[in-house]
Amino acid sequence: MTAAQGLLERIAGLKQRLEPLPTTGEPTAALAERLSNDAEHLGRALRSLQPMPADRPAEPKEWTAQTRRLLQDARELLSEQRRLAPVATHETLANHHKRTTTLLESALQTVQAFPASAEGQLKSVGGVEAMLAVVKDRCGILDRAARIHDRSERRIDDLARRLTDIAAARAVDPSWFAETAQDLLDEAKRGEPLRWASAASDQPARCVAAHALNVAFVLARIVPHDFEWCGRPLTPVAAALLMDVGLIGSTDDVRSRENHPTRGAALLQAVFPDSAVTCAAIAAHHERPDGTGTPDGLTADAIPTLAKLLHVADHYVTLVTGDARPPHDTRGALAETLMVAERGLLDREYAELLMQLSLYPIGSVVELSDGRIAVVIAVHPTRANVRAASRPVVAVLTDSFGLPYPRPEYLDLAVQDHGGIERGLTTAERRRILAACDPEYAL
Repeated sequence: MTAAQGLLERIAGLKQRLEPLPTTGEPTAALAERLSNDAEHLGRALRSLQPMPADRPAEPKEWTAQTRRLLQDARELLSEQRRLAPVATHETLANHHKRTTTLLESALQTVQAFPASAEGQLKSVGGVEAMLAVVKDRCGILDRAARIHDRSERRIDDLARRLTDIAAARAVDPSWFAETAQDLLDEAKRGEPLRWASAASDQPARCVAAHALNVAFVLARIVPHDFEWCGRPLTPVAAALLMDVGLIGSTDDVRSRENHPTRGAALLQAVFPDSAVTCAAIAAHHERPDGTGTPDGLTADAIPTLAKLLHVADHYVTLVTGDARPPHDTRGALAETLMVAERGLLDREYAELLMQLSLYPIGSVVELSDGRIAVVIAVHPTRANVRAASRPVVAVLTDSFGLPYPRPEYLDLAVQDHGGIERGLTTAERRRILAACDPEYAL
């Protein structure tokens, strides 16, 4: 058996080992170990592709300088794949890593099949270069997505732990909430995408924390536009982080959940005695202007303005993130929130303030009228041009058949003669469609 034939057999073995990853809960440590082992196996295959030293018998083929450069590029990409293996712990990230490893393997198979002649190798180099360029892009996408995922998980864990401590009457440093609120405001000011946090339903404290973070994300983007709160935006954003602390440790019966604002305010007052404004808002954040809310049936004039603001953002987030059935896209959630406000169940002025998010906030994944999938990367001011509010700047990620583009296509829909956004994708749709091509927006 020649060295080339042996290598092809080893690569074929690797391909068999790259079976589809499980869709339901392989332990994180085991998943990371498998990915690392696959990368190591591919590394051994790559090392056997390297040219022999001058003092050893020559292989049947002599690699050209361009081919050797390709092998060097592949080695560097292999090192990057090996580095990323331990951080690809989320199922979406792990599958993206596996597909990228498979693509790198295909590039190596192609190199092995190069003809022996220098002329033939030169004609084949371009295709492999294109494959390695795609691998490099996918490594960059995976790296960004892993960092985003890690930041989100860390925030959920940190908030869940502090809310649990407050519920247990343990001391908590209030500066963490102010610092986190400032971070969220800074991210909104920079125009970072609005990404929704989520947690498994069997982790109640993390679910509460994820929802609170989502409300804080929304408030960080709208309070700078409100005349009352623009001068002190930290207060409403920090209040959003604390608003559902009364749900920590409560039972699942209806009465217990209805009373969580009162319980939360009492818990917060015990730990942070100087937080009267926030406590009053948390106690009333499920009151309704028409007097049909809980727990005290307050009417509009008696409800603190911060409580009204929290209630509006809480309602919108519940519709978007799927806690409501059926889940809404951002445009539908905004329309529904405005309709509820018209019926007197939410504050109308604060509901209209949600228009500052635009119909499709930055980071929304949408389907265009021609069937292509895109992500919103910039929005037009709503007051300057109402029509432009529904026609943002997008990066088109797939064609109308769902096949990913090698590079995004950027469009300002406001200046397009025809076409536009057909609808926004729900969280479940976004994850299903983009998991294979762009995990950054599928998480």
